[in-house]
Amino acid sequence: MEEELVAVPMVPPARPQPPVLSVRRPPNPPMLEHRFVFDGRAGEYFRIWIVNLALTLLSLGIFSAWAKVRTQRYFYGSTRLAGVPFEYTAKPLPILKGRIIAVTLFSAYVLAGRYSVFMQLGLALLIAVLTPWLIVRGAAFRARYSSWRGLNFRFIPDYAEAYIRFLVLGLPLILSLGLLYPWVKGKQKAFIVENHRFGGSWVKFLLHAGQFYPPYLIAWGVLSAWMFVFTMVMVGVIMVSGAGQSGGAPAGWLVIGMTVVMYLGYFVVLAFLAAALANLVYNHIDIDGRRLRSTLKGQKLLWIYAGNTVAILCSGGLLIPWAMIRLAQYRADCLCLLASDDFNGMVAERSIGVDATAAEVDGLFDIDIGL
Repeated sequence: MEEELVAVPMVPPARPQPPVLSVRRPPNPPMLEHRFVFDGRAGEYFRIWIVNLALTLLSLGIFSAWAKVRTQRYFYGSTRLAGVPFEYTAKPLPILKGRIIAVTLFSAYVLAGRYSVFMQLGLALLIAVLTPWLIVRGAAFRARYSSWRGLNFRFIPDYAEAYIRFLVLGLPLILSLGLLYPWVKGKQKAFIVENHRFGGSWVKFLLHAGQFYPPYLIAWGVLSAWMFVFTMVMVGVIMVSGAGQSGGAPAGWLVIGMTVVMYLGYFVVLAFLAAALANLVYNHIDIDGRRLRSTLKGQKLLWIYAGNTVAILCSGGLLIPWAMIRLAQYRADCLCLLASDDFNGMVAERSIGVDATAAEVDGLFDIDIGL
C-alpha cells in the first residue's frame, strides 16, 4: 500500500525579541516642610493700633480705611513662608469709598425699621439677593491685593455658581430644618477655595461636602448633652434656693450665674469646632502638588480665646493688640506648606483691579466667607 504524503506548511522561525529593558522612573522628590512664621510683636502693633484708634475717633471714622491698610500690612508683612513675607497692596481710598457705601446701606436698613417694616424687609431682601455678588467681589478684592514672592493671588468670579451655593441652597437648608447645614457649608467652602489661583495654578479642594458632618455632629451632640445637664442643674438649683416654691423669680445673681455658665459651654464647644473645621479645610487644599497642613488643637485654642477675652475685659480693651498677636502667632505655628520644589516654577498672572465696595459691605454685614 502506497503511503500518502501530506504537505505541511512551512512556519518561518520566530524572530528573536530584543530583551525588555526595565525603565526606572526617577523617584518622587521628597516633600519639604515649609513652616509659616509670624514674628509680629505686641509692643510694635500696639503703637500702630493706638494711633489708628485715636485718628479714627478724631476723624469720625474717615481714617478707618487707612487704619485697615496699616493693620493688614503689618500682619501680612509679619507672616513669612520659606523666609518670604506676604504683602497687602490695597490702597486706602477705594476702601474708604466702599465703607461709605456700606455704612449708608446699613444705616438705611436700620432707619427703615423706624418708619416701615415693609421697607426694612425690602432692604433685607435686597441685601440677601446681593449677598452672592458681594461674596465673589469681596473674595476677588482680597485675593487681588494679597501677594507672596511678588505674585498676586487671584479669585476667578463665577456668579452663577455663587448664587447656587449661597442663595439657592438656602431653600433645602430651611426645608431640612438645618440638617443640611454642614453639607451646605462644605459646598460654600469648596466654592471659595476652588475659585482661587496662585502662581499659574488652580487651588484644589480635596474634600467633599459630606465630610463636614463629623465635626458638626460632634459639636451638636456635645451641646445637646450640655444643655440637658445644664437644664437639670438649673432646675435643681432653683428648687433648692426656694425661688420655684415661693412662686417668685430667681434672684438676680442666680440668673447671671446661670447665663454665664450656659455660655461657657457654648464657648468651649465653639473653640473645639473652630479648630476642627480649620484643620479639615486646610489639610485638604492642594496647589499643584503642594499641600497645606494644619495642626490646631482645640484645648490650646480654647485657652487662647479664654485668656484673650479675660485680658481684653480686664484692661478695658487696651490688650486687644496683645490678643490679636497671640492668636496670629498660634495659627502660624500650626500651619505649614509641604512642597517638593523651590517655588521657581510659579508664574505671574495678569491682575485686574477690583473695587473694594463689596469687601467692605460683606465685612459690615458679617458675611462668612473666610476659611
